[in-house]
Amino acid sequence: MNFDTLQLDHFGIRVTDLDAAENFYAKFGFVRDPQEFAPAAKACGLIHPTGLRLHLIYNGTPAREGNVLLDAPDKWPGYTHAAFIIESMDELVAWLEREGIPISEGPVTMGSGRRSVCFIRDPDRNVLEFNEILGHG
Repeated sequence: MNFDTLQLDHFGIRVTDLDAAENFYAKFGFVRDPQEFAPAAKACGLIHPTGLRLHLIYNGTPAREGNVLLDAPDKWPGYTHAAFIIESMDELVAWLEREGIPISEGPVTMGSGRRSVCFIRDPDRNVLEFNEILGHG
């Protein structure tokens, strides 16, 4: 098997409320892909102008306390977050403030190459990370 052409297809994110999640991700430029909407499977594909895809799996049970993978004292295995590269952390922080989206951690600089670890949460407390790559641009 040769994995030289391996590419990421999409992120799957479990949510409790499709409308709330779709509206949240629309703020970042994601729109519904009608070819990836499968009500019988409780799945809704979103696509970004860059080609990045998300699949919202809308069969989630509301959590009693936060995100079970990150907020609970026991650290269970599983995917904890998706990370995105952005052009300007300062612009992102200002935009998040205007949109009323709270930052749950950061931003901080990691080494000399990334101004990163700006974490936010979606309506279901799923975690998104944003990174500005320093020295580019």
